[in-house]
Amino acid sequence: MSVVVHPDMPIELALRLFWREANREGVFKFREERRYYVPKSVKVHEKKRVYEKMKRRRRAAARRNK
Repeated sequence: MSVVVHPDMPIELALRLFWREANREGVFKFREERRYYVPKSVKVHEKKRVYEKMKRRRRAAARRNK
């Protein structure tokens, strides 16, 4: 993971670039998978998020195909 930061770059922009890079490489997802204890609610939220994404995509596809 590498982010190039210039001396005249605002710190907010540098942090945003770092955050995007970490998300792109799946750092947070990897850390979540390595946790010792995962509550049941986290699994429920993960399933809900996946199905909501599918639902949004299907709805968008239906709108495009009209």
